Amino acid sequence: MSLINQVLNELEQRGAQTSSEQTMVRAVPARAERRWKMPVLLAVVLLIAGAALWFWPSAQQPEQEQAEVTGSIAPAPVVSVADEHLQPDIKMSFELREVPPAQPPQESDSAEPPQPVASKTAVVAQPPKPAEIRHPVAAVPSSGALPLKQISRTQQADAEYRKAQAQQQQGHAAEALAGYDAALKLNEQHDAARLALAALLVGSHRGVDAERVLLEGLRLKPAHTVFSMALARVQVELGNGKQALQTLESNLQRAGDKADYQAFYAALLQREGRHKEALNSYQQALRLSPNSGIWLMGYAISLQAEQRPQEAKTAYQRALDTRTLSPE
Repeated sequence: MSLINQVLNELEQRGAQTSSEQTMVRAVPARAERRWKMPVLLAVVLLIAGAALWFWPSAQQPEQEQAEVTGSIAPAPVVSVADEHLQPDIKMSFELREVPPAQPPQESDSAEPPQPVASKTAVVAQPPKPAEIRHPVAAVPSSGALPLKQISRTQQADAEYRKAQAQQQQGHAAEALAGYDAALKLNEQHDAARLALAALLVGSHRGVDAERVLLEGLRLKPAHTVFSMALARVQVELGNGKQALQTLESNLQRAGDKADYQAFYAALLQREGRHKEALNSYQQALRLSPNSGIWLMGYAISLQAEQRPQEAKTAYQRALDTRTLSPE
């Protein structure tokens, strides 16, 4: 624009000249050629200025229109995060789209450069496939043989007891005796094997051996009333009634709630002619089990021996009413 002002000032100076000076100057070809060049130069300068003013807003308008169209209509361009040549505005818009709405990015007071976004192509650890899962394997001995499971002596005794039972059910008494004895050698606290062995010995007419086996059981377990009853029966079989009574008396206080123990003790007292003591034991047994016909009959016998016939008759009738007695 300074060039245009200079040209205009020159034109004004030329118009300000006096008429006298204009009359004194003669037209020559060189001056005429100079007057023709100035208007052309002025026109060229005006065209250049107009073109500059025309193209300057036109260069800014496409970028503004493109930004407006992109923000209002066109979807955001899909840009890979891995591209390191992203423009700042495009990269920022992509980061904001990837941030979850519930957790907006916090602005820091100090101006720090933005941290690079983690690449979506980062390797994620995948869970192992079923075929790749490895379970711990028990160590195998260097010899190559698989380790044998350790079996306790109690378990071995149980196995021997079950085998002896099977032998006894098949009628193999000798094998059953050996099996029960083996079980007791493995575990002397095996009560079932001890009772089974004693019963099988009595059935084999070996009462003395059965008594020895049961005496050993009472030595190990003095409060075991089942051993006391079994031993007393063996002693009765051997003809040792008084010794059987002593065996039962040793555990009589622990058998106050056992009807069969009290009735057995009463029967042994009755056999020894101790009917008054037998009545007390029968009464205790019948309180625990009032419908036992055999015990009612024993009770009636002792009542009759004690000269109590009416009570004996009532006890006999009660025994018959149970319908548990044989005709004999």
